Amino acid sequence: MSLKWEYEELFESFMEDYLSYKNANMSDSESLARTYNVYEAIQNQGEMEKAIIHILYGELLLKQSKVLVTAKETTKKDLLSLDLNKLKNVVTDEQFKDLLIRRDRILQEIDTKPLDYYPVVRWYYFEMTNNVREYFQNQNFEACSGEDIVNNVLERFKRDCKNTLSENITVKTTLVEMLLLNNIGAYEHIKNIKSELEQFDINDVGEQLSEDEKADLSIRIKAVLRKL
Repeated sequence: MSLKWEYEELFESFMEDYLSYKNANMSDSESLARTYNVYEAIQNQGEMEKAIIHILYGELLLKQSKVLVTAKETTKKDLLSLDLNKLKNVVTDEQFKDLLIRRDRILQEIDTKPLDYYPVVRWYYFEMTNNVREYFQNQNFEACSGEDIVNNVLERFKRDCKNTLSENITVKTTLVEMLLLNNIGAYEHIKNIKSELEQFDINDVGEQLSEDEKADLSIRIKAVLRKL
């Protein structure tokens, strides 16, 4: 990477790397964490670099459905630690104004975000549900058998299912919901998933899900099992 960054160049590079992780089917939280790791040392090159990286990180954090409690506190601390006098000397007046507006918006809005207390990057509950539904609907129902469709979905979310219990059960529950909704048969897979859901204890997910999310998932699992 360049030793001397231009203002727009750093913005663009950070976002390109973030989107490349997203395009590799990583969750928002993992994509952001990986991108930040790449640019962590760059913030030491100057006040402009520090400001851009912290502001982009904060803005992308706000786009997530929840914010890890430690990330929230670190972000607020980092943004408030910016030396505005130094920053004003290394960017244009217009850039300085833009950075200040964006910084202040993050500081204002981050306190309104729901908090996540489980320190593992992952798909959040509703994001995972929507992602599985969307991927399922993009399957070619005419060319694929029910078993093929299930295999495709499970392969696509294989990494996520291994990551946390909440992701695994959310994927499996959503998959069966979609199979039932579309009257698609996949007997062996449904049999295995049914067994997994029957043995699942919602309390085992701990802080991976909020209490509201646990209640929602429990209702969905019960509804699915009644239909199987």
